[in-house]
Formats: sequence, C-alpha cells, structure tokens
Amino acid sequence: MTRLLWTALVCWAASILYLSSLRPDELPDTAFLFWDKVNHFAAFAVGGWLAARALRTSLPRVPVVRTVVFAVILIAAFGVLDEAVQTFTPGRTGADISDWTADVMGACAGALVSLRRRPASRTSARSAALQHGGAGLGPEVI
Repeated sequence: MTRLLWTALVCWAASILYLSSLRPDELPDTAFLFWDKVNHFAAFAVGGWLAARALRTSLPRVPVVRTVVFAVILIAAFGVLDEAVQTFTPGRTGADISDWTADVMGACAGALVSLRRRPASRTSARSAALQHGGAGLGPEVI
C-alpha cells in the first residue's frame, strides 16, 4: 500500500507540472470547469490526502500530527514550484499568491480528510462479536 500511495503522489505531481507547462490554448476544455481557485483547491486537496496517507503509512511511529503537518508543508512547497513553472510558460502568469493560497488550503483539507477513519461495517462488527462468543452483545450486533 505504501508504494502505491507514493506512486500515486508522484503521478499526481507529474500531472500538475505537465498541466502547468501547457499554454492556455493547449489546455483541455475541461481544465477549467470551475473558478480557478476551486480547481487549485480541489487538485491540491488530492495531493494533501495522498501525501498525508503516504507519510503515515511510511512512518507509522511518527506522531500523526507531524506527518500531517509535514504533508501540508510538502504540498505547499510543491505549490510554489507549480507557480514558478507557470512563469516560464508562454501565456501563463504564475507566481500568483491567491493560487498558492488555494493550493495550501486544499492541501490542509486533503491532509485533514486523511485522518478520517472508516466506520466499522456491520459485517466486521458481527465477525468480531462471533469471535468473542458474542458475550454481552445485543441482537443488533449478532
């Protein structure tokens, strides 16, 4: 799982840099379905989630807060690189602080969402109850 998360993060970053290197007339029509800042927020939320999950699975002994903070810093630094790449792309401005702010906010949101745990399914709760003989558990679990 760890390798998959890191691979996905690298693919995400490569995709962002590729899109940043395209002139506006080369971008796909679907690139700007929403307001530009929403696009930045959503894209970097994915990056924040991937980075936080990859770091948490790679460094299980490091406190979760540290991995989440480091994930946000990592993706925020990548946002600076993204804006810098755009300054070298004809027809693009780059170095836009409001784009970077949306990037950081998205990274924070994605990293925080990575903390959410899946609720246990009824099936797994039932399996656990049956393994322990179902003692003390009501009929809603068994």
